[in-house]
Amino acid sequence: MVSEFTPIRNLADIEALERVPLEARIVSWDVFDLIRRGAARDPDKTGFVYLEDAELDKPAFELTYRELMARFTQAANLFHRLGVRAGDAVCTLAPTVPQIFYAQMGGIAAGIACHVNWMLEPPQLRDILRAARCKVLVALGPTEGFEIWEKVQAIRGELPDVAHILTVDEFDRMLDGEKGDRLTFDRVRGPDDVAAYVHSGGTTGTPKLAKITHRGIAFKCWANSVIMAHDEDETIFADYPMFHIAGFFGRAVLPFANGARVLVPSKMGARSKKFIANYWKLVERYRISLLSGVPTTLSVLAGSSTDGADISSLRSFAPTGSSPLPAEVARQIEQKFGVRMIATFGATEFTQNATQPPKDGDPRYGSTGLRLPYVQVKTVVLDGKSGFARECAPDEIGVIVVKGPNIIPGYVNPDFDKALFVGDGWVNSGDLGRIDSDGYLWVTGRAKDLIIRGGHNIEPAVIEETLLAHPAVQLAAAVGKPDAYAGELPIAYVQLREGRSASAEELKEFARARIPERAAAPTEIFVLDRIPLTDIGKPMKAELRFEAARRVFEDALAAAGVTAKIGVGAHKVHGTLATVTLSAANNAARDKMESEVHRILDPFAIKHEVMWA
Repeated sequence: MVSEFTPIRNLADIEALERVPLEARIVSWDVFDLIRRGAARDPDKTGFVYLEDAELDKPAFELTYRELMARFTQAANLFHRLGVRAGDAVCTLAPTVPQIFYAQMGGIAAGIACHVNWMLEPPQLRDILRAARCKVLVALGPTEGFEIWEKVQAIRGELPDVAHILTVDEFDRMLDGEKGDRLTFDRVRGPDDVAAYVHSGGTTGTPKLAKITHRGIAFKCWANSVIMAHDEDETIFADYPMFHIAGFFGRAVLPFANGARVLVPSKMGARSKKFIANYWKLVERYRISLLSGVPTTLSVLAGSSTDGADISSLRSFAPTGSSPLPAEVARQIEQKFGVRMIATFGATEFTQNATQPPKDGDPRYGSTGLRLPYVQVKTVVLDGKSGFARECAPDEIGVIVVKGPNIIPGYVNPDFDKALFVGDGWVNSGDLGRIDSDGYLWVTGRAKDLIIRGGHNIEPAVIEETLLAHPAVQLAAAVGKPDAYAGELPIAYVQLREGRSASAEELKEFARARIPERAAAPTEIFVLDRIPLTDIGKPMKAELRFEAARRVFEDALAAAGVTAKIGVGAHKVHGTLATVTLSAANNAARDKMESEVHRILDPFAIKHEVMWA
């Protein structure tokens, strides 16, 4: 991978890059070859560091790039010997241990790599593995604190395509018997060949599998390196789940293709409390260069102290994504740590991000920046069929659509493709936004109902279908309520059947016991006499989201002794706006009260304004 360190200040700089054909910029369309090139930059450099749980007092497991590349090659040769060919999937079912990196790169070389969310329940795991037509499965063996192997045993008789199931330890031992200096088979990996299957549409329930191509990954290796000036001198945390596109690509393929150093701080990633507690000490010890994390992690870090740790290795700018980053959190991080956090707009279907604030220009906090080079992004009014009625004017809110070399060709199940594409090859993101006159994208809401809890994409249907199974429930509508830490938390509104009764707490426990993953369990349930419906009989979720936000803001202000009238509704610029109406006897009291409102509500992603009665 060759980085081109050119200033990126505005849309004109991006357009200047595009004067050169993309084909002239990509050194290879073969992802395994890009990894090999990255390793060849300095074979004796430490390229991979693993800590089981953010330990500061235990030696780390380390591999040089020579050793790492040998492991990738051995994995590819093993999978080929076990019958994996182009089109066959190698799946992993394990937390972030070193072996799943070997399996990922070896799977890309021999066939198709697929990390599966090991926290799902057996029925969901079965459905994903069968959809992928998994040929080889590498899973964590019996381990205290995990039930992964027990889940595998529960479904192994329902996996007709799986020829081999290996424990992580067994897989590791088998690698020693394979050649590590070269591939023992010939396979031409073309740009349009599928390199990976990655979860999309929710990390709870049964996610769709997106087909990620060698073309999409190779392009994104170039584009992200240019936009962020990545190079071999970086050390980054691999703190995202590997079944998430940010983990699969941004914490593995991209840094390895650049010859950078990857540090796994814990097999549980950012879920590890010890990792968060030791974050700044780890930055100092391993000279981490990229401050990273989902907005929930960043929110915690913004309120923490470095306790004197030397964090001078951190670059002055860093990206984040997966859910909205409150502008106030971004400002706090820049003021306290000197790192400018830039929020991106991305999705699995875009092979991660499609926009990013310019590294050398104005980040415009609250926006998700400019489109990547060679990627088209626009907002449109849909025609209700399969195309656009028209494109939106600058600052007009519409549906965000994306097109470019990063776009997936579709899902493993083609039945989902019809809802994905619109017009001539454009992907319908399902998000609403506006593009200003300088090309910055401002995401203002979602046309689809996805709830994003700290990076977890939660399908409301998972909650609604569970609640509808309760004999007392007639209607159920799940939405996200704003949360200063997690971005959103799932809640539900229910309407009971006539003559039936059930308490909110009873329904909450009912849902918690049946929903596959804890993150999707509703934190609150509200029993209504009538759920508001649209003209075609669907719950009016926009109104329910506004009501949920009003409750949250009202409670937060009341807890601080601030009495206010709050209205939440649609806004043509911000998408959603909370209006806080206050009353005070004099100007001094007004200033103090208004300052307190901003202090309390700034951490939320939803914009607010203060008015006086």
